[in-house]
Order: sequence, then C-alpha cells, then structure tokens
Amino acid sequence: MDLQTVPLDQLREHPDNPRSHFDPAQLAELADSIKAKGILNPLLVRPNGKKGFQVLAGARRLRAARGAGLEEVPVIVRELDDEAALEVLIVDNLQRADVHPFDEARGYQTLLTRPGYDVARIAERVGRSVAYIYDRVKLLNLTKEAQDLFLAGKFTAGHAVLLARLKPEDQKRALDPDNRHDGLFRQEVGLPYTEELEVDAKDPYRLVAPRSVRELKGWIEERVKFDRDQVDPMLFPETAETLATAREVSTKIVPITRDYMASDDVRQVGKERIYSERSWKRADGKDGSKTCDSEIRPTIGVVVCGDGWGEAFAVCIDKKRCKVHWGAEIREAKKRAEDVTKSGKTGKDRYDLEQQKYREQEAEKKAKRARWKKALPDILEAVAEKVKKAPVKANGFLADLVIGGLENYSARSKDIQKLLSRGKTAEDLVRHAALIVLVSHAQDWNAPESFPKRAKAFGLDVKKILDEAAPAEKGVKEPTCRICGCTEDNACEMIDGEGCSWVEKDLCSNPKCVAKAGKPKKKAAK
Repeated sequence: MDLQTVPLDQLREHPDNPRSHFDPAQLAELADSIKAKGILNPLLVRPNGKKGFQVLAGARRLRAARGAGLEEVPVIVRELDDEAALEVLIVDNLQRADVHPFDEARGYQTLLTRPGYDVARIAERVGRSVAYIYDRVKLLNLTKEAQDLFLAGKFTAGHAVLLARLKPEDQKRALDPDNRHDGLFRQEVGLPYTEELEVDAKDPYRLVAPRSVRELKGWIEERVKFDRDQVDPMLFPETAETLATAREVSTKIVPITRDYMASDDVRQVGKERIYSERSWKRADGKDGSKTCDSEIRPTIGVVVCGDGWGEAFAVCIDKKRCKVHWGAEIREAKKRAEDVTKSGKTGKDRYDLEQQKYREQEAEKKAKRARWKKALPDILEAVAEKVKKAPVKANGFLADLVIGGLENYSARSKDIQKLLSRGKTAEDLVRHAALIVLVSHAQDWNAPESFPKRAKAFGLDVKKILDEAAPAEKGVKEPTCRICGCTEDNACEMIDGEGCSWVEKDLCSNPKCVAKAGKPKKKAAK
C-alpha cells in the first residue's frame, strides 16, 4: 500500500463502477466541504499502465474535488488484478449509505456473473442478508418506465421491491398516473381545486404522489393475480415446494381466495374459475382443519388474491362426496331433494333456505362487531400501557409508527428529511413530525388564507415572505365584490350549485349583493 498525492488529470474512474447516479446537490455540498477542510479520506486507486491511475473507491470525492477546483488529491495505491479490483470496486462502493438501490442491483448482478460468486457469498461480503441481496438484484426486473421514475425519486426502494416482483403489464397498471384511485400513485395532497383533475402532458407525474408501501402491497394482493406457474422460490419457498410436489404426482391445482369473490382485475386474467370462501375448505390438517375422506383425492389451492396472497395448501372442493368437510351441505342437499320429491316444490325452498343462512351469517358478523366495540376500551387501554413502556428513540419502532402514520399527511414527505431530519432524539422526532403536518397544511387548497394564521403562532410573517418570493403583478387586481368583499378564490356562497360568479367586475352574483347594489341580476359567463 502506497500513500501518494496525485494530479487530478492522472485519475480515471473505473468503467465498471456500479455507482452511476450522483446527486448534484450532495456533490456540491461535498465540494464545499473539501474547499474548507480538504479530502480527509484518500482515494483508493491502482496503476493504470502509462495512463496514470484507475479509481476503485472515491469516484464521488474525485468529482467533488474537481468541482472544488483542486489540482491534486491524496490516494492509496494498490497493485490489484482485474478480479480483485472489481470486488473492491463493487463491495466498497455498495456498502456506502448514499448509493442508489438501483446501482446496488447492477453491482451485485455484475458479481453474480463472476466465477465463485452467488447470493450467499455476496451477502457475507457486504454484511447484508440473503433476502436483501436478492431483493436488490430483482430491481433489475423493473420496466424502463419504472426504472426512470425510481431514479427520479418518484417512489422509494420499498415500492420498487414490490413493483419488481410484478410482470411488465402489471407494473404498467400500477404506475398509471391517470388512475389516481388505483395503483401506486394518488393525487397529491393540497392541490388547488383547478388542478384537481389536471394532467400535465410534459410531466404526467407532477400532480401525483406515491401511496405508502403498505397500501401498494394491499393493492397488489387485491388487484394482481398471483401467478402459480411462475413462483419465486426465494419469496415463496413453501408454495414453490408444495406446487412442485403436486405436479410430480399430477395433483389438481386450483386458484382460490379467502374473499367473497375475487376482484374484476383478477377474475379476467385467464378467465378461469376462482374458488371463493364458500367453495373450498382447508384440508391439510393445519390451522384446525381436517383431512378429506380417504377415497377423496386431494386438491391444492393457491391463494391468487386477497389475504394470504401466494399461499398454497391442500383444500377440499368436493361438495358432493366429502362428508368430512361438506357433511352438512350434503345432508342439506339430500333433504331438499327429498322434500322436493315429496311435496313437488320447486327451488323457492332452496332460495328461502339460502336467505335464512345469509341472515344468520350477517347476525353472526354483527355480534362479532358488537363484541369488538364493547372490548375496544380495554384493548386500547392495554395498548396504551405497552406504548408507555416502549423505548423512545428517533429511529425506533414508535418513531417509525408515528412517521408512517403521518405519511398520508404530505405528498412531499421525502423532501421533509432535507428540510428537517428525524435526528437522533425524541425532541428531534417531534419537530420532524410537526413539520410533516405543517407542510400538509401549507399545501391545502385554502393555504393562502389559512396558513399565514398558523405560521403566526411561530412568529413567522408568511405574507412578507410571499411578497418577497412571488411579488404580485402590478396592475393586476383580483376581482372583489364591492358589497360583500368576496373573491373568486374565496367565494361568498354557492349559487345554484355553482361557484360565485360576477355580474360586474366589482359585483358578485349573490342575490343579496345584487339586491343591495340595486342592480338586476345577470347570468355571468363562466
């Protein structure tokens, strides 16, 4: 190892460096720091023939040094062959906190193409779990559109991991910015009314914000059909093993759901029958279930949507023969047949019986809800006791719970960390959480009227900032009613179900104002 000072023109970045995305703002901050303090950690390089040196660790510092105007930087020189250099290049760079997850994915994939490397060895070298490495590599399955949005910061790594597990057509559905009541994106919080349904042709994602990772996961489970023909053994090891065994012995495999019925998006895929909650019963002996009669051949059910998405286990769907699971239904069907034979009655009896059964089930659900409501105070009291004793850390479980609950307050929560970080103390966390709420209020449709009053509590003159940052155009005056003082943005009341309009440039269409002004009411053009 040799410590030297090397001119910048002798240093070249390694072409296989997985870090291809550098935040300009962060580079500028690093450049300012280098101007003030210099480079504290030398760059790691290796000789590059007669062309100087090749940078293995420190590409970001190299770029910042150029931005700071330095002519030379300290380096540590190591004699490494191509294989050793590649490992240092990837492992060192990907262990840094500011590396983009997609760059991680590319780096791990590069190592996987080299002899002697698998997911387990990479996980050991970088100090991560096997599941973490696998999820990162899966990010390479993102479509080009998803990659671009991810790199642009439109959604987080948590969202990206879930999207990467989907087929391209399902990723496209999830990313559709026009469908604001479905998929990953929703309308951004606090947009003015005029922009509520606006779609920006140049940037269709300007007026939308990502839902939480949990919401996206729920959407996938409800609206994306689990593909039982392409089961990922890393994500669903038990399901993969169950289905592989079933196919070896030609066991029937059927799609099921624990819901009353599958969603339309799921039912239209393949257009096969999906067995709903009333059409199957668990039959593997687990979770209190029973196995079928010995003469009944087992069937494997795969939960293709809803609760338990991706699970696979033995089920019974033989309502005509299996007395273990469908004994009551078989006896009921037999009795109905006998009654029809004796009385000659038609299917009305069956309908009445089904209606009675439905009423009994609804009564049972109502009783469960009543029990829950009655016990809720005791449940919440017990939860409160646990919360009282839980440790309070800025990055602990309670903190994550609070910030996660506030994510829906503000579509710009990812930017709030830059304004005011969560810090390391409970006091820092409270301030960070308060800022999330305040940002939400600042984005409300009536923020120009309401937010200055909120900010006044902090001794802040928002109107002064507004005048300095966005001066009002001279000669342009907002129409104001001379009678009631209302404006277009702050209408006095609704007229015939519509917003306040104008009879004259200084008189609104409110009948009271028109009468008081002594003017006949005219229908104003919208």
